[in-house]
Amino acid sequence: MDQTFAKEYTVTADLTAEAMGSGGIPVLATPAMVAMVENACYGELQKELKAEETSVGGFLSIEHLAPSPVGATVTVRAALYEHAGTKVVFSFTVYEGEKLVGKGNHERFIVKKERFLSKLS
Repeated sequence: MDQTFAKEYTVTADLTAEAMGSGGIPVLATPAMVAMVENACYGELQKELKAEETSVGGFLSIEHLAPSPVGATVTVRAALYEHAGTKVVFSFTVYEGEKLVGKGNHERFIVKKERFLSKLS
């Protein structure tokens, strides 16, 4: 896995705080930013895993620092911070152009799909 990676997203009306119910204005919702970070980290990590493996989110800390309007392009930039056994930790930033709109850390855990799903019953 590359030590750093980036993924772009477009802020759409359904990703606003107003639409998601996390606020009353039409700007990028914090829950949407969380989903973008998880999606970017999951996608990058998945490239390295075996077919019977996946990763699950275990922890995420985030600071949402500035608003982004509908139509804006935001970029999640992440770096592999730690990989110890099944635990993988990323540090990340979220930018709209040159404006820093978010930052934090995200932990994922590598799991065997069948074993993980067996815990449902």
